[in-house]
Amino acid sequence: MSRGLIAAAIFALGFVGPGALPIVLILTMIGWTTDILDGRIARRIHKPPTWVGEKEFAFDMMMVFSGLCYLVLSGLVPFLPAVIYVMVAAAFIAYFRSKAVTMSFATPLVALPLVIAYFRAPTALLWFIVWIIAALALDWKRFKNVVLEFIENTKRLARR
Repeated sequence: MSRGLIAAAIFALGFVGPGALPIVLILTMIGWTTDILDGRIARRIHKPPTWVGEKEFAFDMMMVFSGLCYLVLSGLVPFLPAVIYVMVAAAFIAYFRSKAVTMSFATPLVALPLVIAYFRAPTALLWFIVWIIAALALDWKRFKNVVLEFIENTKRLARR
């Protein structure tokens, strides 16, 4: 649920403009940190998922999409290419109905703010890279499982 609120804040920062990019990166780190912590807590206490837990992937995609919306609204990414990308992604996702396809289209959107930050907010990018390294070090097993799940889902999709 916190990622939903963070996604809304990231979206709204699009109206502030390109100068909000460091704040967007900080909010993104907070959002993904809550994702990691929520998952760890849920797995430790073996509690059945709540409504929010069942919509985990949807909240993840809200975070991803809010980053693109910020970039477009702030003028850092042109509107037309973004709309074309989203339309193509939506068509593929609707056709294949696969988490692997969704993740394939989401991954470049996760990386895009970091690429732009390289040019516009290098200090914030450096902090984000430190966060990525720390997150991977602390949650490597889960990351590895997500990647393996993606590979398996992609193989299944190829057999369809």
